[in-house]
Amino acid sequence: MFPVFAGPLLTLLSGLNGSKLLRRAAAVLSLGSALTFAEIGSRSVVPGANDNLSGVAVLAGLARLLRERPIAGVRVLLVSTGSEESFMEGMRGFAKSHFGSLPLDSTSFVCIDSVGSPTLMQLEGEGMLRMADYDEAFKSELSDAAAQLDVELVRGLRFRNATDALISMQAGYPTLMLGSISQYKAPSNYHWPTDTAENVDYGSVVDATLICEQLLRNIASQEQS
Repeated sequence: MFPVFAGPLLTLLSGLNGSKLLRRAAAVLSLGSALTFAEIGSRSVVPGANDNLSGVAVLAGLARLLRERPIAGVRVLLVSTGSEESFMEGMRGFAKSHFGSLPLDSTSFVCIDSVGSPTLMQLEGEGMLRMADYDEAFKSELSDAAAQLDVELVRGLRFRNATDALISMQAGYPTLMLGSISQYKAPSNYHWPTDTAENVDYGSVVDATLICEQLLRNIASQEQS
């Protein structure tokens, strides 16, 4: 997102100091951003199998597991809020309607986004203008759940855009973002027409589902001890 913000910012700076170099740089960045968005707008909507129908599949799988093997001591809400590309509009709507009834001291959020790539990962933090890290203790709990299942879960990555997790984190809730990456440290087929069902790594989807179930069981065990 930096090129999008950089064009207007450099325009402001060039107006303040009269720099022709900054003005030219601002023009190039602004034109590049405009052309990029025009190109995006000229294309049809991509299938979205990994981003983020794989996340919806985890919710459906987790619902089935919880029905077959209920977990006492925790209340679980399975929420699909739509695409964060609409500036998290769905998550903002959920926040407006429900955050007031969800206590900060006993509510946690796990954002499950694009888990159909070969390797699962959890983000350390995210943010467009300012990087904000997720709750350290909660991140460790997710890592522990993955380790209990002997599932690889990559750490150490941060995201310079935003996911739905940003909304709950900013509201003060312990929050996690569980996703997946290819060998290029990005979701497979991200925003491409090739993001189809046959290109989803279903092993990762299953592992993400089981990690979430294990995390819930660990939380319930802590509450009962």
